[in-house]
Amino acid sequence: MNKHYSILHISDLHKGENNDFDHLFASLCNDADSYDQDIPKPEFIVVCGDLAEGANGEDAEEKIVKQYQEVESFLDKLVRHFLNGDKSRIIIVPGNHDLYRGATIRSMEAIPDDIRESAKERYLKGDPQYRWSWKDFCFYLINKEEEYASRFKFFVEFYNRFYEGIRTIDDCDMLNKIIDFPEYNIAFATFNSCYRIDHLNQIGAINSKAIAESQSELSKVFKYGRFIVGVWHHNISGIPTQTNYLDPRVLHSLMDFHIQLGLYGHQHHTEALYEYHDIFKQGRMTLISSGCLYGRGKTMPEGTHCQYNILEIVQSEEKVNVILHVREDETAWDIPSWRRKLIEGKDSYSMAFNLPAIDYSRVLADCLNQAKVENNYKEAIENLISIRNNEATANKFIDEFLQKISNHDICTLEFEPMTIAQVIAVMGASIETHNWDTFDKAVMSADKHGLRNWQTNVLIEDANKIR
Repeated sequence: MNKHYSILHISDLHKGENNDFDHLFASLCNDADSYDQDIPKPEFIVVCGDLAEGANGEDAEEKIVKQYQEVESFLDKLVRHFLNGDKSRIIIVPGNHDLYRGATIRSMEAIPDDIRESAKERYLKGDPQYRWSWKDFCFYLINKEEEYASRFKFFVEFYNRFYEGIRTIDDCDMLNKIIDFPEYNIAFATFNSCYRIDHLNQIGAINSKAIAESQSELSKVFKYGRFIVGVWHHNISGIPTQTNYLDPRVLHSLMDFHIQLGLYGHQHHTEALYEYHDIFKQGRMTLISSGCLYGRGKTMPEGTHCQYNILEIVQSEEKVNVILHVREDETAWDIPSWRRKLIEGKDSYSMAFNLPAIDYSRVLADCLNQAKVENNYKEAIENLISIRNNEATANKFIDEFLQKISNHDICTLEFEPMTIAQVIAVMGASIETHNWDTFDKAVMSADKHGLRNWQTNVLIEDANKIR
């Protein structure tokens, strides 16, 4: 499978009250027109958190709701412009600014002085229910767990509304969606690195239970030969006075579960860490952070500028080359003016990955299970399409399963019919739905592979009468 496309990698939107997302959108569209000629348009958008800025005070909830409304409109426009309106190809995770601090404040109570020593002992032993405040110089107990668990409620509401049923989440702390795209041979593993984060705890963490429960899906896409990309918010290192970064030990589990590339944000500047190794297992994970997309003023660390990444993907049967292109705005004006940022004196930075060998017998068995046990015929067909050049029996099952799905679903499959049965199924579905682009492609495939017979000729005659 040879593929050449790109991923738009953005993070930390942080729009100020006086800034306008329409200005940002116009600048990104204009910048896309100026990319080098050999960088293809994005096929995916990855958003690594901090969609909202957050707010405090009496009207905080009203402000946050408005922020997510603005973000939703902005991302809708991005999807329509870059992805032809296909929301399945935008990947979104939360950041620390996406939690509602009002909920965490209400969920805790100060520990009285008479039991301070007991609270101190529990805190130092790592009890997750206890917090320390340097400002108040006292310990706090999370005693309203339901209130605490609601701290991402505005992000969850936005997420479920934005995706319109394509994806949903309930418990944000358990976010561990594995989003597979067989036609691109890529899968995204999404996590929330703000597990147990609140106004008194800024240490990045991913729920170990969420990672563990993702193992079976990650194992499955690994055996399908996918290039697996992890997506979260936090960076893995910081200056000595900070604690708001991710414990790097989490990377060992992610590497064990076959994630080769990690995308994140949070630190507000682009960075490519090429050499994260596990010397014992000889594992390696490449980490790439995106800068802050639209921060202004105090949001931006001194000396940094707004940035975003274009990840150019060049994929062959056995390897994936990822070429990092960084875009930067040095104006700090409301309408960014994007330019190429040099990386170690070069226009781009290239990284190479080996794809896992595909276990075709396992893939075939999983496809049959998807279809005949789970009744998920469409996904089974998509996976069969990805292996049919190497698995002789795949087309036979594609022929069979096409009879089990709707005409609309047949027309949304991105594949070239390779048998008479497939051509007839696609032609028939296209006529029923009046999807003439798909019909014409099926005719071209039939002519290309010599798949014409009396049935296809009748369908072509029927189509010509209707069109």
